[in-house]
Amino acid sequence: MTEIRPGIHQLKIPIPDNPLEYTNTYLVRGDGECLIIDPGMNNDAAFDALQRQLTEAGVAFEDVTQIVATHSHGDHYGLCGRVKQLSRAKIRLHQRERELIQSMQTNAEERWQQSEQWLRLNGVPSRELSKIQKDSHGMPGFTTPTLPDIMLQGDETITVGSFSLRVIWTPGHSPGHICLYDSAQKILFAGDHVLPVITPNISLQSRTNTNPLSDFLNSLNLVKQLDVTLVLPAHEHVFHDLPTRVEEIIEHHEKRNSEIIDAIKTRPQTAYQIATKITWMPTLGGTTFKKLAPRDKRMAVLETLSHLESMKIDGRVDKSPRDDTIYYRRT
Repeated sequence: MTEIRPGIHQLKIPIPDNPLEYTNTYLVRGDGECLIIDPGMNNDAAFDALQRQLTEAGVAFEDVTQIVATHSHGDHYGLCGRVKQLSRAKIRLHQRERELIQSMQTNAEERWQQSEQWLRLNGVPSRELSKIQKDSHGMPGFTTPTLPDIMLQGDETITVGSFSLRVIWTPGHSPGHICLYDSAQKILFAGDHVLPVITPNISLQSRTNTNPLSDFLNSLNLVKQLDVTLVLPAHEHVFHDLPTRVEEIIEHHEKRNSEIIDAIKTRPQTAYQIATKITWMPTLGGTTFKKLAPRDKRMAVLETLSHLESMKIDGRVDKSPRDDTIYYRRT
């Protein structure tokens, strides 16, 4: 547990079997109120770590008056329900994330079958597909979550003592991802939207997922305009130069586009084939698709698709079905 500045503590909540190691949970305090942002993954180790660090900060669950999740991914939203039961605080989440949760609760198996069909349609071989789906289906912490109490749209203000946090809708990594911005203190709680070293996964999950990469880049340019001196991300470390980091992330995606164009310069390829030719995790030294874990291969194919569909909308690539498989080519 680290006190970032008076009234703000950063808590490290472990994520099992993940190179990120932790979710940065934030405790915001003021005038007898306590707000928790992104309480972490739903397992006993995470809960114990959260409870221990709250105690170190002199806070009991009964003192928690508000819970905000930047998005519904398990390493952020997972413990919301358990904290709510112990504190009776209200959970705040963007409306688009609530819709995702509801869809998974009512159509989980159907959505999983659609996901498999989507990967197959985009060229993932059967031998690879079974490993990818099996590994991803068993990801820990993704148990059925509690639905939020208060739905956010963006531009709401959440007040805790002297902190006045404006909700900024930043879709891309997830359709309803939000950041929280205190203009007076020039602080941005960035969730997964802007991380100091790595870039968040931007996936095209299905035919109806529109253009998440364009959404993400637009959201980056939105937060770049904010007057911020302290960025509190949900992973890695605190940083200060938001505009420079935003430009680095945009440049990363431009380089990724160039890699994809190079991969299809001679003949049409599937998203899977293209993903195998890309350097992944370049900020961590780079690795090949072959060396990725199965669940990371899944994310790699879906991120490749987000780039391809964005460039298709821009007119740089085209696609065509052949033998129940989609191929992309340069225009």
